[in-house]
Amino acid sequence: MVKPTQNPNKRAKGEGTIYFRESDQRWVGSKDLPRRNPTDRRRAVVLVNPKGMTVKEARAATIAKLNKRVAELEKNGDLPNEQQTVAQWLHVWFDTIALKKIRPKTAATYRTLLEKHILPEIGHVQLTKLTSAHVRRIEERILSKGLSSTTAMQAHRIVAVALKYALREERVTKNVALLTDAPKRARKQLGVLTAVDGVKVLSATRDDRLWSRWAAALLTGARQGELLGLELDRVTDVIDLSWQLQRISWEHGCSPTCDKKRGSECPKRTVTFPADWEHRHLTGGLWLSRPKSNAGYRIIPLVDPLKTIIAARIEAARLEPNPYGLLWTTETGNPIDPGYDNRAWHDALNRAGVPDVRLHDARHTTASLLLEANVPEPIIMKILGHNSYAVTRGYQNVDRRQLDAAMEGLSALLPISR
Repeated sequence: MVKPTQNPNKRAKGEGTIYFRESDQRWVGSKDLPRRNPTDRRRAVVLVNPKGMTVKEARAATIAKLNKRVAELEKNGDLPNEQQTVAQWLHVWFDTIALKKIRPKTAATYRTLLEKHILPEIGHVQLTKLTSAHVRRIEERILSKGLSSTTAMQAHRIVAVALKYALREERVTKNVALLTDAPKRARKQLGVLTAVDGVKVLSATRDDRLWSRWAAALLTGARQGELLGLELDRVTDVIDLSWQLQRISWEHGCSPTCDKKRGSECPKRTVTFPADWEHRHLTGGLWLSRPKSNAGYRIIPLVDPLKTIIAARIEAARLEPNPYGLLWTTETGNPIDPGYDNRAWHDALNRAGVPDVRLHDARHTTASLLLEANVPEPIIMKILGHNSYAVTRGYQNVDRRQLDAAMEGLSALLPISR
């Protein structure tokens, strides 16, 4: 290699800065990049080992490498370089790739895991120097806070997916997240109400506005969002569970961020969603959306006693304020917020004097009753909206010792007087 002699830093207009660095015997190329906002300063930096090159060849190689990086900016919307940190890449990946592919609820989970666990632990590390040991530290951080290994598994999955795209764009040479075992999903202890418990709940809430809501939860196994989003015109002699109610977090739509703390308070608030997400906005942060999988689209026959209970609720709903046409609403006609729904469920269990289980566990109760009634697995899958036998069989691990021995059929197991 021939060292540069006269005016090694002399360059043509638009080439950026090109110079030979004595400390490590490398040629360095750097160039300011277009700003994305008034306070943003970005610079592309490349290094070239001039071994075996003339000065002219080394300069040309440096310029070519620098131009390639700038071309990547135009193609990908961001620029990989040796100094890019994990935090910088994760922000680029999340904003320009992930948000176009995942649903808003999933995006909210990703954002929380990124901000609370992933970025604080490895965000400062240069992307090209990230190792499997760094990835394992994320799991250690999460578990040290008393959180479950399921949370650690989700964080690991986010890092692995983000690095998959970094590898695809040649920002890294390998996906280090795949070189370490992913954390295991924590085994959940499923809470189950017995048939007797179910009758107690429905007896204790007979005069409540949401009495029919709890009956539907126990006798159909439908998910919370599916029932809260159930519209009157989708209830006949069957229940059409083709939409679900979700609370979606608003994002800031301003740039730079306004003085409002929450995205919901931003005057230009927005929700980023993938092109294939079918949805309808109701009010505030409440939306109707389609199920995630084909298994979620299902029809459940209405049989007594639930058929008569639902019919009475339909008649009441037609006489009340109901601008959104929902089966269950607040007294003012608004959709029922999932948070309020959860609190009302626990209050109902408390008044009935039965074990305090999650609202989602009413779904597990339905599955257990169906299994006890010897309903075939394919039918249980259809009723509950499972997309694999493995999920349905997972309910067979539920402790059913407290289940009533007189179960002969699902409706018969919950003898509700109409």
